[in-house]
Amino acid sequence: MVATAVLHQPSAQRTNTEIELKLELDPADVDLVPALPLVRGAEPRSAEQLTVYYDTKSGVIRDRGHSLRVRSAGDRFVQTVKPLAHSVGLMGREETECPVPSIEPEPGRVEHLLGLLASQDLVPVTRSQVTRTSWIVRQGGSEIQVDLDDGRIEAGNGAQRFAELELELLDGQPAALLMAARAIAAELPCRLGVLTKAERGERLAAGAFDRVSKAGPVRIDRAMSVAAAFEVMVHACLKHYRLNEPLVIGIRKKEALHQTRVAMRRLRSAFTLFKTAIADVEYHYLREELRWFTNQLGDARNLDVYLERDLPDSQRDALTARREAAYDSVIAAMNSSRARTLMLELVGWTAFGPWRSARQGAKPVEPYARGRLDRLWKSIEPLGAHLAGLDELSRHELRIQVKKMRYAIEFLRGLYPDARPEEKRFAAAVEVLQESLGKLNDLATARTLATVGDSDDWLIGEPEERRHLRESEQAFRDLAAVGPFWRGAHHHHHYDEAAATD
Repeated sequence: MVATAVLHQPSAQRTNTEIELKLELDPADVDLVPALPLVRGAEPRSAEQLTVYYDTKSGVIRDRGHSLRVRSAGDRFVQTVKPLAHSVGLMGREETECPVPSIEPEPGRVEHLLGLLASQDLVPVTRSQVTRTSWIVRQGGSEIQVDLDDGRIEAGNGAQRFAELELELLDGQPAALLMAARAIAAELPCRLGVLTKAERGERLAAGAFDRVSKAGPVRIDRAMSVAAAFEVMVHACLKHYRLNEPLVIGIRKKEALHQTRVAMRRLRSAFTLFKTAIADVEYHYLREELRWFTNQLGDARNLDVYLERDLPDSQRDALTARREAAYDSVIAAMNSSRARTLMLELVGWTAFGPWRSARQGAKPVEPYARGRLDRLWKSIEPLGAHLAGLDELSRHELRIQVKKMRYAIEFLRGLYPDARPEEKRFAAAVEVLQESLGKLNDLATARTLATVGDSDDWLIGEPEERRHLRESEQAFRDLAAVGPFWRGAHHHHHYDEAAATD
């Protein structure tokens, strides 16, 4: 149920919590929306909307985690302050709005929210002009507003045509939003939306749509429950994936493919890390679907890495043709209904899957995370101590565990503010260990890709392998020297047995 609190202020300022799900679609498909079974029987209402986002020149409002906008609809102007969502898909966000006389903001009305000084000059940073068509529909016993926004956004020197569908819960169960999104996705090639208009404008001004995106920070702290922390991780991974996906589909950018694969691997690591808290009936299905999708990306990435080697022309030509075919498969998978639906299912399950009602999800995240990190460390320590004697398969197993550890401590960094120096040293050693084991793995993969009898065998020979082995051993010694920093002296809790066992 959406909470609405009316503040008793003369300005008729209102604070709502809206729960919405955003879908992105190709502007070319906008004409197909009114024919969707979900909205067909409902009465459409259309309006032109001008929205201007404001900030100071140095971005004070953004840095304080908010956006400030004024929107005109008809002859009315509404000023809104929202916290910036660091999430995707289903967003439950408080917004505070009040009427204003023009498209110019009145920061004095919201100083208490933004900590702004009235003397700080606000400038328009993003401007969007859309035609919004709205339908009110029933889904199960719930009432949903479907808003189709079709228009242009301008920021800095950039402009972009865009189209999105926002599903907002007016009354009833949040699960109804997912049901409605599924119904739309079955008819239209839409994708999970991960950007607010404020973020879209910011990326446009920075020229970031043409650039590969690395994983953003994951904001987890000790006040969070297991469920809240897991949700933040899933959203961060899905956003990381979606920001890079268009660069793979549009221009086959190899660094973007690498990042989509990293995003999926991090997501699968989050599944493993939190397994004992989230393993409900849907978990197994989603985990298999994630494995399927991640596997679709593997061949193209392996060929990208191998093609960076010094190869004879005959071999390069044959492998380049194989790479193009591999990218065709990747793009087909990304565009498939199966993959697009998976992203929506992940958001819905994370927000209200059966696992949410189990006891473990409500517990504080820190003791749970410590038990899980202990378990990971126990899988790394014995293998790492005998690195030089490991066969290829055991080395591969160690690399996978090290990668999980690397992602785990990146996810959980916010839980250990008192152990920053140790955590940094541990993270640096884990990264070097993962990379040198990765190079050993690339050599093993290269052997399978190299055509037998070629004269470039020396490229994948022993000196290179020995060097990477030495690097790996040194990195493990550095890692062992720091040890499990998460058990630092400031912890006096018991070892969390439930979290540590699968």
